[in-house]
Amino acid sequence: MEPIRRLKINFDTEVISAIQIYLMNILNTNDVVYDVDGEMINEINASAYCKTLRFVSERKDLCLSYSRELAKSAIHFKKSFEEECPGGLTLLSMPICLDENTVIGAHCVTISNPFRSKFSVYDIAAQFHVDARILWDAVKKTPPIPKPILKIAREQVVLTTELMSKMLDRIHTLKQSEASMSKKYHDIEALFRGQRSE
Repeated sequence: MEPIRRLKINFDTEVISAIQIYLMNILNTNDVVYDVDGEMINEINASAYCKTLRFVSERKDLCLSYSRELAKSAIHFKKSFEEECPGGLTLLSMPICLDENTVIGAHCVTISNPFRSKFSVYDIAAQFHVDARILWDAVKKTPPIPKPILKIAREQVVLTTELMSKMLDRIHTLKQSEASMSKKYHDIEALFRGQRSE
């Protein structure tokens, strides 16, 4: 078996964003794409609960650092990881690949509902140093996703990650072909100029 290769490429954020928006129309949660170094490429946050933890709390770093570490595991081991984040949500992180042995990033998506227990939400609020009433209001503003939809959404995360991989592979291949053709054109042009000057 060939070793896993990690490759840094330029992501087409328009393509990535369109796929993430499609997925968030089903889930209304949080979706982050990371490059191979674990740097965020794009985030779509459709959840009032996640937005409160990510942008209002004093410990906003907890969400992003947890998601980033899960993404790095998916990149390093080239396999999916599923864990509960500090906010009590289930995150699914999947590697984005160019081919069987080349990983270029990770797709990390929240695939669960926030706790509906005030006691649990108040505990999380204390951990994130955010007003518990604000977080509880965010929970109430987050419509619960029925279990059958969550099951379908999980499948959609897998499919959209595969779609991202295929689209980015195609774009990367086209860019390499263009660069190769451009180099050949310039080499021929230089050769032609050299012959004319003789």
